[in-house]
Amino acid sequence: MRRNSLTGLAAVFASAAGLAASLLVAGPAGAVSGQPVITLDAPTPAALPAAPATAGLYFDFHTKAKNLTADDATLTVDARGLSKIAKVEFSSNCTVHGLVATCSESFESGSNPKIGLGSMTQLTLTALRGSRLGATGTYKITGRSAHAQIAGGTGSVTVGGPSFGLTRLADRSNLKVGSTVAEPVRFTNAGNRPARGVQTALAASPGLDFADHYANCKYGFNGAIHFAVCYPKGGINIAETAALAAPVRLHVNSTALFTYLDVLTAPLGQPGWPDGQGIKWTWGKRSAPALKLKVIKTGRRSSAPAGSVSLPQTGTVRDYQIASLKARNTADFAVSGASAQADTGKTATLDLHLTANGPATLYDRSGGEGVPTAWVTLPPGTTAVGHSANCAPWQENNPAAEAKGPYVCSLPSFIVPKGQATDFALTLRVDDVVAHAKGSVQLVWGPDPADSHRPDFDPDSRNDSAVLTMN
Repeated sequence: MRRNSLTGLAAVFASAAGLAASLLVAGPAGAVSGQPVITLDAPTPAALPAAPATAGLYFDFHTKAKNLTADDATLTVDARGLSKIAKVEFSSNCTVHGLVATCSESFESGSNPKIGLGSMTQLTLTALRGSRLGATGTYKITGRSAHAQIAGGTGSVTVGGPSFGLTRLADRSNLKVGSTVAEPVRFTNAGNRPARGVQTALAASPGLDFADHYANCKYGFNGAIHFAVCYPKGGINIAETAALAAPVRLHVNSTALFTYLDVLTAPLGQPGWPDGQGIKWTWGKRSAPALKLKVIKTGRRSSAPAGSVSLPQTGTVRDYQIASLKARNTADFAVSGASAQADTGKTATLDLHLTANGPATLYDRSGGEGVPTAWVTLPPGTTAVGHSANCAPWQENNPAAEAKGPYVCSLPSFIVPKGQATDFALTLRVDDVVAHAKGSVQLVWGPDPADSHRPDFDPDSRNDSAVLTMN
């Protein structure tokens, strides 16, 4: 299974089974100089559960080229290195000869190549009966296209592995600004191999700060989220339940409102979240205490070698949990109007704004439904002929709406800190001069003003609307 990783300001996190991993990247054979390059992302090392359960392998690519179309791409997957450990099934876009498959693909990068390129090619693996726990195999991916170079690579698969199931974290509300909240972190190894160690990644959302810094934890910040990755010593046997010896303590600061603690626990040595995202890490001071593990329930010893790659998460076993921590705080939002003058047939631009007055930072993990927008009604006698990129007609591809509105203007992110002022612009043509023609800008919660409900955290409604005046 796969789960998206938390990037930048995003609030969606990766599971241990879907973390980015090591890869030996090889350049494409017969590369043509000057062609754009499509590169395979590092395949996730896979751990195979006991048969008949399966594990899926999925492949993503990326390119720096904009508007690239490679609709003739072919991937060759050589899985002969897995012959002694797994039964291999290929996706329907592949022609298979033994354990080598040729798979047709089509890649399109669009105008924003940073989004990445998915692929249709997939492998479904089932461990062979009698396979030794810890046995490892590899596979290789190469590719070709007349429109681009395709850089492939090699991935690895191991039989068996640990699998950490985190105990559910405690949600809390009505937290006082300035207080400290503690979250215990406990987990059980539900896999079929011990883990030689554990690593725990933590993400504290805007409004929260780590109250403790340990010598064996590294800390980072990406401009909004505080991260920590801790490496307490100690192996984890099969069926063993352990906990961080001290709960994660978080300070609730003046910007807290809707805050969260994200926790991901993985076997030691498994690379992944939140690494590889440009975060500058700082280790805790050597003079600080080390974070330790505490065994809650002793597990059973096994002759199987310890593993560092997690099994796919199944059933109720989850290596990732979120604690919702709501603070008692306010966040005031306001809109401002504008006025302009123009003769008949001429144009004028109305500049308006949506401002976050704080004191809290609004962090909307619903993906945008919980942040305000500006709903703009045009003054009579005018027609919209242009708008800033962050505004759009309520009904896109509707000529009447594009001309007469209303328009919806949106914030750039679902994290809105105190002091953020977002500028919007609408360019209007005057069709008929109407003295003191008045439109409006209205603060709306959600996409539709008919369903807008002012939240409790913004008690001041006096600045929720403003006038737009033409002539």
